[in-house]
Amino acid sequence: MKLRLTAALGALALAASVLPASAGAKVGTLTCSSQGTINQIVTSSETVLCNYTPFGRFKPTETYVGTLDTYGIDLGITGRTRMVWSVLAASFTSGEPQSLAGRYYGTSIDASFAAGVGGKSLIGGPDRGFTLQPTSLQIQEGVNATVGVARLTLEEAAPARIVYKP
Repeated sequence: MKLRLTAALGALALAASVLPASAGAKVGTLTCSSQGTINQIVTSSETVLCNYTPFGRFKPTETYVGTLDTYGIDLGITGRTRMVWSVLAASFTSGEPQSLAGRYYGTSIDASFAAGVGGKSLIGGPDRGFTLQPTSLQIQEGVNATVGVARLTLEEAAPARIVYKP
């Protein structure tokens, strides 16, 4: 039974991670970092801090905070993790969402022993207008194995207040 479940989840993750490249035009890069988590066999949840760097010389970087939840086979402990995605937009019509804030759903495959790699392919955001495609492998520390479905929830981070001391 466990072998069938593992095989089914693996096939689902592999099939869903191969989203069409025509999902839109690349509009920037999203880089997220986490301090890690203790996985709870079938679920895990970790807080992430993300920076979105849009293409274009005069466009500012945006900061997001979020939660990355994984459901499926999720065993082990992870330390610091860094994830990088290409951000693809469905269109550039006037009035389209400009913010990446929202929920993204997709697949997650990770493995590590001291150091490890993984990947997550996600779609969602405002009006499901964005796709997050891995531009490079996820890099993490720890001992774990994960195959399952992932949900990334992003919210715009409040700007930090700068205090100047004379």
